[in-house]
Amino acid sequence: MKAFVTASFDATSLARIRKHMDVHVEDWRVTKNIFFDGKQFAQRLKEEGCDVILCEIDLVHAEVLDTVDVKLIGCCRGEPVNIDLPLATRKGIPVFHTPARNADAVADLSLCFMLTLARHVYDAVSFVKNGANRFGGAGDFLKMYEAMTGVELYGRTVGLVGFGAIGQRVARRVLAFGAKAIAYDPYAKTEVFEKLGVQRGELDDVLRAADFLTIHVPDVEQTKNMIGARELGLLKEGVYFINTARAAAVEEEPLYEAGKSGRIKGAAMDVFWNEPVQPDNRFVVLPNVIATPHIGGATTDVIVHQGEMMCESIETFLRGERPPFLANPDVLPKLKLS
Repeated sequence: MKAFVTASFDATSLARIRKHMDVHVEDWRVTKNIFFDGKQFAQRLKEEGCDVILCEIDLVHAEVLDTVDVKLIGCCRGEPVNIDLPLATRKGIPVFHTPARNADAVADLSLCFMLTLARHVYDAVSFVKNGANRFGGAGDFLKMYEAMTGVELYGRTVGLVGFGAIGQRVARRVLAFGAKAIAYDPYAKTEVFEKLGVQRGELDDVLRAADFLTIHVPDVEQTKNMIGARELGLLKEGVYFINTARAAAVEEEPLYEAGKSGRIKGAAMDVFWNEPVQPDNRFVVLPNVIATPHIGGATTDVIVHQGEMMCESIETFLRGERPPFLANPDVLPKLKLS
């Protein structure tokens, strides 16, 4: 077996993989190339004699799977949306993925956003860096001090829409600050709420209660536009809004109006309807919005996490056992694993 590696792996994980197969590396962060052309990708696989694909973003569809005798696929994403799972399953190809590899990274950024909004950190830093920190007297200082006076997380209610791996980690973080947490997730088990000490509520309950509202749902059909004008109308006046999940979960126009009118006091957004987000984006222009360019999972630790998870799946599979992070379990009967 020989692996064509376009995903990023740390040195330790690559060394583990090399114990089991030859490896050809074209890390997309180094090459700045993503294989969106299936025919081109298939050609490169043939040229290198590879029958294993370890990727992150490259498209692995029929152009690849009908041309190359692929033995297994590893996709370093929470959901392998770039892989044709049904076709891989029909061909008996196991597809490994890395669910929650970036959960801590995204949870950290979500908490960072809350604190930044609550304490006007961005405005305060800009105030000093732009040379405005020159006072003619006590009146000038008082004006600045009042403008920069924020709120504490302690005693506030954080509403979480989505209570999966990321939402649960966010809850742990805000609870450590003395905040209360209420979450909506029809798929999460009751014992998870009880174990973490988080109140369970319907979506409307969460929206009404939140001083800080943070979104943590996957980008699936059921979550598209789940928060629209009616839902935003349930929010408290002066709520803080955070989205590090997907923009598609929220209707764009009513969110913009809520931010522009001040009903949402401050918003922090790492995701947008059109990406990469541009400086003239109307949300970016709003003075009460903090915008970042979809960097929720951008930590070196995520690369280590996905490497460890992928190695565990590969090694378990090669031992003839069921891999822990198998995206297409329907392939198991064809694999005849123990």
